[in-house]
Amino acid sequence: MKKTYIIVVNVIIMVTILIFVVQYSGYENRISYQRQVEHFKDTTVTMEQVTENYLQSEQRICDVWAQYINSSQMTMEEAADFIRALHVLNNTSAHLVDEDTLCGLSTRPKQGTADDYEVSYDRVDLLDNTDWIDEIGRSINITRAYTNPMNGEQSLAFCNRVTLYDPEKKTGNPCVLLRVIPISALEQKWVFPQIELANAGLSMIDADGDYILKGYSFKNSSFFEFYKSYNQTDPETSGELFGRITSSTGNIPMTDSHGQECILAFTPISATAGWTLLGLVPSKDLIVDNENWMLFGVVFVGLLVLFFFDLFYMLKLNKHLQISVREAESANKAKTEFLSTMSHDIRTPMNAIIGLTAITEKNLDDTELTAQNLRKISLAGNHLLTLINDILDISKVESGKLKLSPAAFSILETVENLESISQPMVKEKNIDFSLNIGRMEKEYLYTDQLRLNQIYINILSNAIKYTQPGGMVSVDLREEASDRPGCVRLTYVVSDTGIGMSPEFMSVMYQPFSRQIDSRVNSVVGTGLGLAITKQMVDLLGGTIECQSRQGEGTTFTIILDIPAADRQRDDMRFDQVDDSELKGMRILVAEDNDINWEIISYMLGTFGITTDRAENGKVCVDMISAGGGDAYDLIFMDVQMPEMNGLDATRAIRKLEDPVAASVPIVAMTADAFSENVTECLNAGMNGHIAKPIDEKLVIKEIRRIREEKRRS
Repeated sequence: MKKTYIIVVNVIIMVTILIFVVQYSGYENRISYQRQVEHFKDTTVTMEQVTENYLQSEQRICDVWAQYINSSQMTMEEAADFIRALHVLNNTSAHLVDEDTLCGLSTRPKQGTADDYEVSYDRVDLLDNTDWIDEIGRSINITRAYTNPMNGEQSLAFCNRVTLYDPEKKTGNPCVLLRVIPISALEQKWVFPQIELANAGLSMIDADGDYILKGYSFKNSSFFEFYKSYNQTDPETSGELFGRITSSTGNIPMTDSHGQECILAFTPISATAGWTLLGLVPSKDLIVDNENWMLFGVVFVGLLVLFFFDLFYMLKLNKHLQISVREAESANKAKTEFLSTMSHDIRTPMNAIIGLTAITEKNLDDTELTAQNLRKISLAGNHLLTLINDILDISKVESGKLKLSPAAFSILETVENLESISQPMVKEKNIDFSLNIGRMEKEYLYTDQLRLNQIYINILSNAIKYTQPGGMVSVDLREEASDRPGCVRLTYVVSDTGIGMSPEFMSVMYQPFSRQIDSRVNSVVGTGLGLAITKQMVDLLGGTIECQSRQGEGTTFTIILDIPAADRQRDDMRFDQVDDSELKGMRILVAEDNDINWEIISYMLGTFGITTDRAENGKVCVDMISAGGGDAYDLIFMDVQMPEMNGLDATRAIRKLEDPVAASVPIVAMTADAFSENVTECLNAGMNGHIAKPIDEKLVIKEIRRIREEKRRS
């Protein structure tokens, strides 16, 4: 009896689940269909926005032509030559038509001729009344579809008024400028995404229902006639429906010429008067069939497995699921801890930037204080940029492959940066803080200053953070004799009276995401990833880091680094001592599409007496180099991401120029693409160097000098 009961119960459960799956699948199909209908309507609205943007851009071109012609007192021939020189697309043209005679000139010859540019609109019922043409820049002035008298193509024209000088009458004649575009060219830009709406069609109608553009799904010469031909309606109902279609956004069901049910989506084109965009798609294309019989079979088999297998196997499966859940939770916890520790490292320089900015805003009249604060903000910003780079390229942290970028720098500048970043934190917590700097025989050293700053700041900020208000933090930085030739030994000692660390935590404190638990500092404290990065960088610099700590009494970190001394006269990066006379007279071409970035680099180079020209994209850059030759510019700064032609393709095109001097002009990438693979890609394309954005003035000048030195040697 018990076995029979279990079988019956399981069969009932299986049948109930299968019925539910079938019913729910039907419900999901209905909901999915409604979503697809709304999606189709939204897609039509999106296409209207695309159409409006296209109309506005084409009208803007016509307005610019008209504005220039009106300001230059051109004759009709001169205006035609001016526009002819600006043609980029082969399928567009422009007509200049006298409003009185309806005759004029075309920028392209009549079809079948080579030199017949005369055009006449006396037989085209289009320009008999031009009151609808507004002033330049005030509205979109677009004609209905008409036959182009020059080639017989169905076209649309964007219009504006111009005044052309008549040399015989010696007066200005009012004329109409038409930028003529074939409807076929517009139709190519004007289709639904084919993958998801392969059978959908678009049309554009005016207020009377006549087609301006006609999609393949639409029949008859008028949409209203098309609708009435295949859908039952009466004059009153159809009038209300057509009024709704031409004045609002929505969708309705209708039958097409094949007798199949369709969805018609409609929306007015706001950039024009009385035009409406229509989208038509078969209803069957919007139906998503969720009735997956394989799914039913799998469910049925799964239920049978549950029926025939005993509890042992279910418990085993649950055990595996629990392990998977724990692994997922562990991975999520590691991610959360990573973000938390990165927030700690980022907030340290951000605290200095925000605090110093507030002080500067309140003391704008004190130029000396403002200059000092701006320099400190710049130092903190550079440190913040280094942290962000580490976050973006986390593989460097996980694999321990942090790369150094050594350069000459002042250790006093590092001390100043250390003090400026720590002061806001010290004042906020009311900590007794002392900074002791021993005598520095060698001010200028040669190593990666940003990494050194990060080491020192990480240790100091941790000491301040984990010291209670009223406690004490002291810093001792001194120079000692080094065993390594040409080096000085920097000993950096940070002591605090903070919470200290347990011996158990100290054994794992350099491992990523390790934390010391203490209820006095938000329950969970520690350096996390900060100490792990610090340890890796100390090892990379060939130094040592030691820690003495007792829980509840405080911590002392000692970092010893042997750093090469720099020749200040040979490699001094301080800008107040830069001799820029060697840069004056240089001519540099900057390929940059962003206006703000162009202003920054042009101003920066201009302060050194360097003349700069701009190319808005890669194609313009290639044309300028090809036209001016290699002697025209000493260097090209090339952005990578640009419209029409990117920096990589532009570099390859320049390297293929026939003029050997032009083909060998030095090119340096100046781009936000700063990963190692991006640098390699730039060099493989033929560039001579790479500078990452945000732009650093010192690195820019250093790169220019490097290029000049290489040219001298060659």
